[in-house]
Amino acid sequence: MRRSWRAAWGEVLVWWAVLVVVELMFISSVSVLELVVAAGGAAIGAVAARAVHTASGAGLGGTARWGAALLAWPGAVFTDMAGLCAVTVRVLRGRPAEGSLQRLTLKSGTGAAWACGVLSSTPGAYVVDVPRGKGTEGRVIVAHVLTGDRTRLERLLTSGGRR
Repeated sequence: MRRSWRAAWGEVLVWWAVLVVVELMFISSVSVLELVVAAGGAAIGAVAARAVHTASGAGLGGTARWGAALLAWPGAVFTDMAGLCAVTVRVLRGRPAEGSLQRLTLKSGTGAAWACGVLSSTPGAYVVDVPRGKGTEGRVIVAHVLTGDRTRLERLLTSGGRR
């Protein structure tokens, strides 16, 4: 029991530090007031992040493809941004948007938590559901995808097609 409290506080401390650094990166001048606001806001965010982690039961999962995914991410963002522009033009011309909910199967050894975060950070896909299940073998996720085209990132993290 004592060890789990240490782990929980450690996780909150790490989240707090990351959030303070992110806050300070986006302000032009650091004053005492800015430091107080950053520290307070980061404390709230860190406690909330720990609560979400505890409620979801999410773990890092398999890390087999994380390096390749991070390398493929900029290209996926660029490709999806072009797709988003094309969809916007079509909608402005009166055509319906192509977006739809699709079921995707993560490749074996791919952690659902980080893979869904990476997929959701692109303009072309947003993971809306990760059903609970045992292990990471063939975990099915539900994502809203913007177009019918699969990016290199999606092909890297998922197997089979969309359904």
